[in-house]
Amino acid sequence: MRIGRGCERCRLRHIRCTTRAGASSCNACTRLGRACRLDPPFRFKSVRHVYQKSNGTASKFELVWDSQQTWVKVPHSLTFVHESSDDSDDDNTSDIPPVRQGDDHVPSDETPQDIPQCYTVFSHLPFPEIMYSQDESLREHHHVDTPAQNPTTPPITEVQQFPGKSSSLSPQVIPILSPIASASTWTSAASPLSVVSPRQGSSSSLSPREAHLLRLFIQKLAPWADICDLRSHFGTEVPRRALRYPMVLKAVLALAARHDAIVKGASDWEASEYHGQCLELLIAALALPEETYDDNLLFTVVILRMYEELELATDEKCHWVGSNRLLNRMSDSASSGGLAEAVSWQFLRQAIYACVVQHQPMQLNLANYERSVVFRRRDDASYANVIIFYCAKILRLWSGSHSVDETEWQHLVDSVEQWYHARPVSWQPLQYKDANPNENRPFPEMWMISPQAAVGLQYYHTACIFLSASDRHWSVVSDYELARLKRVEERTISSHLVKVIGLSMSNETVENAYFMACHLLHRYGYCLRHAAEQQGSLEFLRRMEKNVGWRTGWVIRELETQWKELQTLDTTWGDG
Repeated sequence: MRIGRGCERCRLRHIRCTTRAGASSCNACTRLGRACRLDPPFRFKSVRHVYQKSNGTASKFELVWDSQQTWVKVPHSLTFVHESSDDSDDDNTSDIPPVRQGDDHVPSDETPQDIPQCYTVFSHLPFPEIMYSQDESLREHHHVDTPAQNPTTPPITEVQQFPGKSSSLSPQVIPILSPIASASTWTSAASPLSVVSPRQGSSSSLSPREAHLLRLFIQKLAPWADICDLRSHFGTEVPRRALRYPMVLKAVLALAARHDAIVKGASDWEASEYHGQCLELLIAALALPEETYDDNLLFTVVILRMYEELELATDEKCHWVGSNRLLNRMSDSASSGGLAEAVSWQFLRQAIYACVVQHQPMQLNLANYERSVVFRRRDDASYANVIIFYCAKILRLWSGSHSVDETEWQHLVDSVEQWYHARPVSWQPLQYKDANPNENRPFPEMWMISPQAAVGLQYYHTACIFLSASDRHWSVVSDYELARLKRVEERTISSHLVKVIGLSMSNETVENAYFMACHLLHRYGYCLRHAAEQQGSLEFLRRMEKNVGWRTGWVIRELETQWKELQTLDTTWGDG
């Protein structure tokens, strides 16, 4: 949109239009005795799509909304103000007075509202600079100067459709183009601490869509993180913080929007925009002194890591690296109790996921976890966290290298077995039925009393798999014995893997139990050689994607390829 200069007649005649101060008509119209219409016409350009450059390729985003899209109300009348003489072009007059409220040239008799002149077509995107070339000389053509603002002046809250700029990190916004409120809607320019400080007021100011996403987080996603937290901090405390802290809210909305898009098979443009807005606030928060870092920053990063995990194809592990560094720096969080400790244990499970699926080293400082009270308590959640900690220690010792210390490895073997034999009586299955692949029952049936028991036993069998895979057989020198032990190792891994899957399928309401079974199938699924086990694993993965909303198609394709190759080798060698 561009504001025209001069009166209508001068524009039609393509002549310079000048007006004396205080005059109601321009000089040319006054000289000719004609009516002078100074109302500026506005020409709006229709924008149907935008292009966003990512990883060297441009993606086209269609600006077409769903028929059920929720829209905000906009005022029926607006007052447009002429640009100042300092910003005028050379061909335009410099003596046109600004239009004032109550002036005869205001094209409405309703109460006008001002609109800033600093909005651009692409500025509603999370990082508008990606729309342009990295060459600063090219980017200058897209830059729009904004008038200087008093940093101590709070934004105008009466006109929520056009929020003021929150900080130098926040993008400018076109609410007409994007129904998603920008980061600036939630923050103030009054203080650099606004990104981590709570919002004032009791109103949540959530749109219907945001309320839906927040409820989706509470009901569907938070239980994944709260599986070993009796106080369910992610389902109770995080939503409360989200209503007060913009950074937390944007992280929650990004995660919920991405999961919603996966379940519905839709584009995740909405999640990407929330994610971009959260990154603006996160970058500003990380730029502050370290003494200002708190648990809000911690679980924002952990929630963003959950956001990354939902899409393996685009998972660049940025938040995984950031979470590692942040947790190691905030060393007391893993043993501080409350929400910070709950978040730390959630990220420990995320770190195990990165080790199993993405072959990343365990970089967390596990000594921070050893001071936690979970080692002194006997509730189901604490007992499950202990075996999760042992899994992390095994991965830290192993890390895929060939230099595993035998003494430390044996100590972990003894610790894992001691944990298993000392488990509470409530961890015994209500019902147990052995697997029998020949009867098309490839996985055992184990009904557990508590969700924590189901997940805890999964991590026990996972620890056994890690110990078996990291066993270097230090005292064995015979090649035949090493080859025999390698086959035994695959059988051992297979037996524990079917138990992990059986725990998932027997306790299907425990959605967190799906994850470890999926991760281990990706890593060790090749060990399953019976046709019933293979077919049952594929059915389990398809059910997981449908019920949980976790993409498993890529795991299915990998397993089918691996099993086919191994079967071909077995057949070829058998014929030979």
